Amino acid sequence: MRTLQRVGAGLFALTLATGVAACGDDDDATTDTTEASGGGEASGSNEEFCGAVVEFNSAVGETEIDGETPEADVIAAGESLAPLFATVTENAPDDLADVANELNDSVQPLTEGDAEAFSQDSTFETYTEFLGGAIEACEFDTIDVTGVDYAFEGVPETIEAGTVAFNFTNATEADEGHEMIVFRRADGVTLGFEELLELGEEESADKIEFRAATFAPPGAEAASLAELTPGAYAMVCFIPVGGAEDGPPHFTQGMLQEFSVE
Repeated sequence: MRTLQRVGAGLFALTLATGVAACGDDDDATTDTTEASGGGEASGSNEEFCGAVVEFNSAVGETEIDGETPEADVIAAGESLAPLFATVTENAPDDLADVANELNDSVQPLTEGDAEAFSQDSTFETYTEFLGGAIEACEFDTIDVTGVDYAFEGVPETIEAGTVAFNFTNATEADEGHEMIVFRRADGVTLGFEELLELGEEESADKIEFRAATFAPPGAEAASLAELTPGAYAMVCFIPVGGAEDGPPHFTQGMLQEFSVE
């Protein structure tokens, strides 16, 4: 189940646990040897809208809500997220106004402890659609990444720190869904990414920092927006081969791409 809150840390934690269990035991940004241009602020005309999108996307990335979340915690999340998305909605360009209002109807009930609409699969899908339009409208620096069976293509070795959009295309030839989870290795951690992926959820929690996530069905595109600070990063797909719960995760087949942010 892919829900809006799992755009954030919850998505990483759940997909990491799934992956480990399954394991069982710009123009220059199109090659993996070029330096990508990042660090840019939105150059679109509506700075208030673009700034609010960045703020909301960062805040929702730190939000974890599920069916067992206490009502008080849902309300607290709503008090953080609702004003941000209200600003997004109020300043949305005409071609994004309808989808922004639809999402706002899912976000605002959090302030009353109601997370039902916020947690729907359809809300995740709508947010992904909206984010793609916002990235285009705000002209964020964008890196085009392609997911194949089984690798990430188009990921630069080095990306400039700042607000960066990822446009993710699933070019599978095996009818596989692919996801793009981006995380940063925490400062002071010396373990390699393959070693980190072998750790359990609790053991790895303070060793990685979630940054972005998106999912694309076969032949589809999806977008994600990330705030990247300097450090060592990895892009990972945790989906099991063939979609079977007991299949090896895609990262064990090659969908683990490292890069650095400077």
